Amino acid sequence: MISRRKRTEALVEGDPLLAAKLARMIEEQLRVEVLSAPRQGLVMCEVRDTARCSRFYMGEALMTECRVLVSGPGAGQEAEGLGAVLGVDEGLAYSLAVIDAACALPGSLECRIQLEQYIENAWHSLCEARSAQDAQTLASRVAFDEMGGQDMSVQAVAK
Repeated sequence: MISRRKRTEALVEGDPLLAAKLARMIEEQLRVEVLSAPRQGLVMCEVRDTARCSRFYMGEALMTECRVLVSGPGAGQEAEGLGAVLGVDEGLAYSLAVIDAACALPGSLECRIQLEQYIENAWHSLCEARSAQDAQTLASRVAFDEMGGQDMSVQAVAK
């Protein structure tokens, strides 16, 4: 089973239509109730200052969030899901919430097994695309060996 972080990353950075497709598939098989309709809000951006080894808030960013409740076929089978995305994308926030809730449902549902297969494939596609981008970037890398192999680190200069 793929982690929640990887699942969200694959759906947000991968194929933009996949999340909507999976949410529709879930809606056809399970009951979805919107607890909090997609709405915009602000979130504080926390940044780490590596020089001072401290954290600070750089500012605010616009985000869209949604909460849903998905009910499974059995009694007591329900789970709440949250979808949050930077920017204004109500459809994606709703889709992420539905998928999050479906993945959190107790028991093994056929719907969740299909869902996990789609997300695993999306994750592998995203990893392949990143690897191709990294290979392309590394091919153009320049080695700046200006000093003819001399060690010019702070420790070597201080000696």
